Amino acid sequence: MFTSEFLLVSSTFARLPWLAVLLGLGLMIAFGALALRLHGLAFGETAKQHQLPAWRLAPMALHLVLVAIAGIYLPASIIAWFRHVASLLG
Repeated sequence: MFTSEFLLVSSTFARLPWLAVLLGLGLMIAFGALALRLHGLAFGETAKQHQLPAWRLAPMALHLVLVAIAGIYLPASIIAWFRHVASLLG
């Protein structure tokens, strides 16, 4: 994520949290489209279309949801643990 996009999301989140969620979702979709295009550029087009069943994508989707939730809200106990570890590291 570029600095300008980070500043845009953080300032939007401070003023209108629900709008920041939509903005973040839009940025993730844009990044996914960019990665898809760069993949084709780097590795070329393939003649074979791979069709994955939905159940094989479930672990990746679950992980993505957990990371998104952690980015929005972390419990106080986890924050305290992170601060403790950071203090141990210096």
